[in-house]
Formats: sequence, C-alpha cells, structure tokens
Amino acid sequence: MKKFLRNPKGSRDWLPDEVVKQEFVRKSLVKVFELWGYQPIQTPILINWDTLAEGSKKLSDIAFKLIGQQGDLLALRADLTTPIARVTAERLKGDKLPFRFYYVGKVFRYHARKTTNERELYQIGIELIGAKEGASDLECLKILLESFNKLGLKKYLVSVNHSNFWNELFKYFGNTALELYKALSKKDFILFKSIINKSRLSKPEKIFWNELITIKGNKEAIAHIKQSGRLKNKLSKVTSCFEKINSLFGDSVQIDLSLTSDVDYYTGIYFEAITPYLGRNLGSGGRYDQLISKFGFDVPAVGFSLCLEDLLLALELQGKSFDEFKSPKLISSGKNIKKTFDAINKLHKKNKSATLKL
Repeated sequence: MKKFLRNPKGSRDWLPDEVVKQEFVRKSLVKVFELWGYQPIQTPILINWDTLAEGSKKLSDIAFKLIGQQGDLLALRADLTTPIARVTAERLKGDKLPFRFYYVGKVFRYHARKTTNERELYQIGIELIGAKEGASDLECLKILLESFNKLGLKKYLVSVNHSNFWNELFKYFGNTALELYKALSKKDFILFKSIINKSRLSKPEKIFWNELITIKGNKEAIAHIKQSGRLKNKLSKVTSCFEKINSLFGDSVQIDLSLTSDVDYYTGIYFEAITPYLGRNLGSGGRYDQLISKFGFDVPAVGFSLCLEDLLLALELQGKSFDEFKSPKLISSGKNIKKTFDAINKLHKKNKSATLKL
C-alpha cells in the first residue's frame, strides 16, 4: 500500500470552505484599516537572518534558519513588524511621515502558539510609523476595538501595560523584579508568590507586589501606581497614559500591571487581546520606538498583529454563520462550444456565476 506523504509538522491545508471564511475575516479587517487611511504593504517570506536577529533576540530564537546555495544564512520571517521596519529604513527614509501600513501574511516559528504545535500562522495587522507616543497609541487601540466589532466578536478582553512601568521596577527592585517578571511571563503564580515570600522585600513592598496580580479595575490599577511610594513620581508619565486610555475606552481596555510581553522591542504601551472562546490571545501589539533605528532610521512606531486563524476559530466557537459558496449555473457545452462560452460570458457580465457542465 502506497504511503501518503503528509505535511510537515505544524502546517496544515485549508479547504475551499475554510478559505472562504478566512476571506471574510481578512476583508472585514482590511475594510476597517483602509477607512483609517492605512495602505497595504508586503515583504518577502524569505529574509536575511541578520534582519531578524537585529530586530529581536526572542523571535530569532524560535525562527526557522536556512542556508542558501552560496552559504548565506537566511530565515523564514517570524513576524511582519521587523521586515516592515527594515523596508521603512531602507526605502522610505526622507518621505513624509507618518506612514500607515497594513499587512496580511504568513509567519513561521517553532511553537508559534504556546498551547499548540502549529509552526505557521497568518498574521494581519497595522503599523503606524513616524508618530510619537500619545494620540497614535490611542488610534491603534481604537482600530483594534473596531476590528473586533466589525467581525462581530462578542466576547474579548484587551489588556494593556507599559514597558516603563516594569523598567522602573527593574531599576528599583533589581534581580527580584526580574525573577518576578519571568514568573508572570510563565503565568506561574505559585512561583511568583514564592519569590516574594523568600525575598528580602519589606512588608509594604511585599504587599505592593502581591496586589499587582489581584487588582481588578482601571481606577484601582492607576491608584496602585500612585501609591507606589518613591516610584510614584518616576511613573507619572505611565499614570498619565493609563488615565487617557481609561477616559477614552473605559472597561473596553483593561489596565493589567501584571501583563508581560513575549516581544523584546516594545518601548511604551503594549497590549494583548484574549477571548474566552479560545483561552489564549488573539493577538498583541505595542510601541517600538527603537526598532527601526536598528536599520538606520530613527523614527517611532506603534502597531499590532492578530492571528487570522484564531479570529476565525473564535467566531466559529461563538456560533457565527458564514455565507456559503454559491454553486455556479452549469451550462451544457453541446456541439457548439463557442455559443456555450458566449452564453457564459453574458451571465458573467451580469455578475452571475456560470461554468461548463462537464
């Protein structure tokens, strides 16, 4: 019996009815992006290894490495933000800012999702390049929320934090803060509490850290920062940022001081969107003011990316119905194929689907 040749581990095929659903998600989000003035951009799937390594150590560790025929070290892109940063510096330096780009494309990673074996994903997202921290961050969050509403996704939560919040904690608490951050990154709350209990932190400091993972509500999170003693003044910009987010979006965006990031190039706000339908995040984003400068163009930026497959799966689990493929009218060819083609063309001009009956 002949052995079937299967796809590589972590990849999959998409059948026509599945692709039709994918197209619904893609077209819906592209409509939102274009209404906000974003333009499409494409970058190669095959990139130089140096590009990826320059952009992110974390992403380069999980990327697919390839060796070209001349011995050059290559990679399959592991995200789309880094290649877009590279092309912005390489080809758009000197053009009028800001740039508003959107993209749809595949990325390849070992363990692309923490809870599955998938290695290739469709990402769809935006990059707003050349605008400083402030209104541009709020625009990004607004577009994210509108994207979910456009799809009809009913249950989701957008959580946001700020890299400067953790940077100040690292400076003040040193290695203890770093170990606590790593524990939160793993969602290991038992380890988190163990580190606190074994540390030399004062009683008020231990209370501060324990409350970090129990705070519920934006006003409570902001109040927690304002009550952080010596750190209060150093975190004033973070507090101001959170107050603007809360004022504009209310409970639609949750301030989560315990939120960590898998990406190591964020320099301002960073956020993720999760849904109870999946139990994992649908996507993430944030500000990356230093990434593009690594490629020779010192310009700020913010953006987000969503996993198209997860968006589709969440909608299916929600029970959303999709338009089914409409079968074309079948026209018998008979002896005169030209007349048959003419009849089909007449239907096509009326925007009606038709094809040969074979």
